[in-house]
Amino acid sequence: MKTHWMVAGAMLALSANLYAHEEPIESTWCEGGRVVLLGKFTLHGNQISRYADHVEETGECPGSGDVVTKSCGQFDDMYAKARGAASNLCHQFVYRTGNGDDGTVRPIFYEPASFSNKDPNHHKLYRLEQGVVFACGLCEMPEIVDSRQLELAK
Repeated sequence: MKTHWMVAGAMLALSANLYAHEEPIESTWCEGGRVVLLGKFTLHGNQISRYADHVEETGECPGSGDVVTKSCGQFDDMYAKARGAASNLCHQFVYRTGNGDDGTVRPIFYEPASFSNKDPNHHKLYRLEQGVVFACGLCEMPEIVDSRQLELAK
């Protein structure tokens, strides 16, 4: 009986870890819609460090307005700092907030290879000096796109 609980606990921990590290482009984000790439960006290590230092010192996310960046906070490692900086930049392009994915923007990471979630050791392998290259992907849902086009045609 005790072994069953240990196995169940281990499986739960593993599934939570895998879910937490899913890349947006590989998950159910924007399912049924299309992802529009808004641009390709490169953040260097010193830029990522300045962003993380600002957030940790002030407790405030850079930027203002109606869009709230959900990736601000404490950073456990260099990987989290880079991911947070990229997410913050992409969130600046969000034009709609709500329950659905339409109008949401997420980072899609390209480089370095050590940043890839395909490697189970990506948190240990990644170094800030490597920087990060990513695109910001905007989710557009078909029914929303069609209704906007109808409004423009009027």
